[in-house]
Amino acid sequence: MKMSIAVPCYEYNGRGVRYLSELFYSIQRQTLKDVEVVVSDQSNDDEIQNFCSDNIFDLKINYFRNKNGRGNAALNTNAAMEICKGEVVKLIYMDDFFYTEDALQKTYDALINSDKMWLVCGTNHTRDEGKTFDHPIYPRWNDRMLKARGNNTMSGTSVISYRNKNMDIRWDDSTFGLLDIDFYYSMMGKYGMCVFLDEILVSQRVNNTDNIISTRSAEQIEKEFEYCRKKHGITL
Repeated sequence: MKMSIAVPCYEYNGRGVRYLSELFYSIQRQTLKDVEVVVSDQSNDDEIQNFCSDNIFDLKINYFRNKNGRGNAALNTNAAMEICKGEVVKLIYMDDFFYTEDALQKTYDALINSDKMWLVCGTNHTRDEGKTFDHPIYPRWNDRMLKARGNNTMSGTSVISYRNKNMDIRWDDSTFGLLDIDFYYSMMGKYGMCVFLDEILVSQRVNNTDNIISTRSAEQIEKEFEYCRKKHGITL
């Protein structure tokens, strides 16, 4: 199998099935068909499980009910990653979706035809359920990402893909707001620089009302920065 799409899920305040449906539709439209969708579900209800069982988009779905560490995004993402069988694994959050129909094919080709272990693609953002798109980001490495807030020039989890074979980096379940940056540093430290695919292939949904990170105290944020700096040997 060429590609696995790893999707950590939960009920998302009653919007889980709607968001997952939009993601699955964007997967159904892809030109690359040799794909499995791996769903790790931490929901308290059965809505996502039933939706995956109905499989209205006729996808190859590998569903897993994850009862470990509910509410911990790192553990849920790791659970999905462990099940993936594809040559390349694409990470994407359930409320995001693929922007173009050739997103998976371009990702697969760019990574397989390189000597790199991982890849990040361009992304944009939607604040109105996909009616309009703004804030395009073409990721670039930035040594200041763990210096202070606002320095994440790589964007979020949904831009990441990697070669599955022998890839043993996992998300640190001690991280929260910095889990993606911590993952980037771990990948960079072990495997070196990634492929930068300068095309917008993923759209990320901006849900301001669900921004849990913004409710964290300055002390909590700084403690996480200190933890990650120490872990990766970074000094201010």
